[in-house]
Amino acid sequence: MRLSCYTLLAVTFFLSLISTSGHSQGYLLLSGKVIDKSTQTPIAHAYVGMMSKSTGTLTNEDGQFFYRFPRIAADSAVVVAVIGYKPFQQKASAFQLNQKDVVIELEPAVPRIVDSSFIKTFEARNLISDALGKIKKNNPQMPYVLNGFYRESLQQNGEYVDIREAVLQTEKDPRPKILVPEKVKALRGRHFLSDSRSKVMEGYSFPNGATIVTHSIDVGIPEYLDGKNLYDYAYQLDDTIAYYLDKQVYRVFFRPVNAGIKAARTGIISICAADSAIIRIEYDFTAEGVKDVLKTGASDKVFGKTKRDAKRVYTCINYKPFMGKWYLQDYRMLLDTQFEQNKVQTLGSIKLQFVATEIQKSNGMRIPETDVLIDTENFSPQVIPKYDEVVWGNFNFVIPSEAMRQIVNTLTK
Repeated sequence: MRLSCYTLLAVTFFLSLISTSGHSQGYLLLSGKVIDKSTQTPIAHAYVGMMSKSTGTLTNEDGQFFYRFPRIAADSAVVVAVIGYKPFQQKASAFQLNQKDVVIELEPAVPRIVDSSFIKTFEARNLISDALGKIKKNNPQMPYVLNGFYRESLQQNGEYVDIREAVLQTEKDPRPKILVPEKVKALRGRHFLSDSRSKVMEGYSFPNGATIVTHSIDVGIPEYLDGKNLYDYAYQLDDTIAYYLDKQVYRVFFRPVNAGIKAARTGIISICAADSAIIRIEYDFTAEGVKDVLKTGASDKVFGKTKRDAKRVYTCINYKPFMGKWYLQDYRMLLDTQFEQNKVQTLGSIKLQFVATEIQKSNGMRIPETDVLIDTENFSPQVIPKYDEVVWGNFNFVIPSEAMRQIVNTLTK
């Protein structure tokens, strides 16, 4: 993004702070932790919000959440949901005002066992094909905007050395013959950079990370499942039926039919039995698939020029229901790479995450081309050793883990 655009963002942010301080009484908040009722362990990446209002957030890796909502929505139900658990639902007004120590226990949903003989004869590919064919029915087909929270982080041997965060808007237009179906704009962003980041990982980043993790199936079927590519994989129905929001969910495993499949993946596609909607896609690239990615000249923009060996590329995409359609809920991606220089090895892990926090209508032209986010490199660098959330105003976000917060002790001045 051009420097002039960021100057404008700074002015806009200052004005929004004034507005927020004057209207903060119009918002309430809940924060706390979501845990497994049986084991008392934290549940990561669970949705927390008001599905009826299209707002929400996600728990972090420690099960912690922070959810802000308008006071006028206090009579609406707060829903906590994740595949494999019974949903939690309670009116927001039933909580204490601005309660910050909420503990929500989710009860595991006992999966339904599928007969093994049925699995052997079931054509799982047909189930996937049917779900892909119903994307136009199950997913939005008119322009819309997702407000959301984006985090891009780099760990060096397990320690966070680079964190970029932003409140984003992504505009989508699933209608046919639209030349620019997805656009991403940064409403405000910041950048934590540690002075302990090794030079061996210079250039190791995703310049288009925000674009990657805001993509959704309603504007394009994944290329590895599109057309004839669907037959590059073998499919098998899981021996259990899971549950999401009290609805049955089919889980279909997929793997490449042979080692010659380019950029091959192995993973699981979860499909809602009630409407054949795809509600989750999760996969790892195979070892051969990762090598295919490394062979491209474009990989130098991600990995840099240092000797490296990519270990893992993982992706997980979830969808949530709203007004009879399924919208992107969150998108996560992980890249682990081993770097080597002067016989010293360094493990670099990039994590990308986008969480949709609000759905809005659009005319397809809410985000001008001049406002499209090009790179996160220009986000304002943080030099004050403090990791606060005031910067986000009334926007929802994902709480940073304690490990992330430690980066403020090593900020580049």
